[in-house]
Amino acid sequence: MAQSHELDLWQKMSKVTHDAKISGHLKTIDSKIEIISCEGVDFVIRFAAQLSTKIPKKAGEPNRSKPFLSPEPELFVQALGEAHNLILNKFNILPIHGLITTKNWVSQTDQLSLSDFAALELAFNEVDGFIFYNGGQQAGASQDHRHFQLVPKDLGAGKLPIESAIERLQGDHSLSIFPFNHRYYALPNWQAETLYDAWQKMEYSWQPYNLLITRDWMIVVPRSCESLGSISINSLGYAGALLAKSETELEFIRRQGPMAVLNQVSLNG
Repeated sequence: MAQSHELDLWQKMSKVTHDAKISGHLKTIDSKIEIISCEGVDFVIRFAAQLSTKIPKKAGEPNRSKPFLSPEPELFVQALGEAHNLILNKFNILPIHGLITTKNWVSQTDQLSLSDFAALELAFNEVDGFIFYNGGQQAGASQDHRHFQLVPKDLGAGKLPIESAIERLQGDHSLSIFPFNHRYYALPNWQAETLYDAWQKMEYSWQPYNLLITRDWMIVVPRSCESLGSISINSLGYAGALLAKSETELEFIRRQGPMAVLNQVSLNG
């Protein structure tokens, strides 16, 4: 039965994605994938040259400065409880990319609530996916309205890259996932109260941070800055996925190494 639910929700998101592409409401950004192995993690580097130029706004298109308060019907997937919606990311690079947004205005930098985690529980009940949260602009948030992001764990390129480091950690508790400040919490379940309790133990909730959650674990990474040069980094970077908008950025990531790039936008010591 659980497998049927998982297929149903991913299929529903896929159908809305397909229809929104045809109607022009979804703006898919093409990218090429390169795998860079670094410190035991196979990082997925997506090269999206289209992002080097601003996507033009069509004449007559409404101002979408607060797009989550009244989401486009063509991007709506379903409600997640009384306080949240699941909609599509209008500008998607990953094949399936959903946003879990609050129905009413809540700031992206306000403290997370039990209600937020109740919405995540509903999503995890249906899909064994990957949910992440960018805690403020300095952590890569592009919208001030509260939104979590839901994507398949394979990120369109195999398994979630950071899970190889987590597997080593579980085999040797003297290891760390990252060479910079972070907290890891193994989850006994994904009930809202469990997620909320884990979050409250994470220490870094009062500063810019990236939050990564699966059914099995939660990771939070505090941030020192939003970008390294022109390379912007959000929670996907810590999951093992970086984005390059030009050949120059791609070559920089190759030369520096993905973990070194992450190190320079994270807190140390």
